[in-house]
Amino acid sequence: MTGKRTFTMIKPDAVENGHIGAILEKITSAGFKIIAMKYTQLSKRDAQEFYAIHKERPFYGELVAFMTRGPIVSAILE
Repeated sequence: MTGKRTFTMIKPDAVENGHIGAILEKITSAGFKIIAMKYTQLSKRDAQEFYAIHKERPFYGELVAFMTRGPIVSAILE
C-alpha cells in the first residue's frame, strides 16, 4: 500500500542559483521519498492554469512571468 502523496516544485530562481541538490537533500532528509521527478520548463499556458486561483490578484502576471522565466523541477513525494 502506498502512502500519501504530494506535489512539489523547485522554482526557477532556485534552479538558476544551483540549489536543486540542497533542496532535494532537505526533502529526503525530512523523510520524504521521491516517487517521480522531472526537469522541465513551464509554458505560459501551464503556469496560467496552475495559478488560475490567483488570476484576479494584482501579482498574477508577474507570477506567471516568474514561473516561466526558466526551468523548474517538479516532483511527486511520498
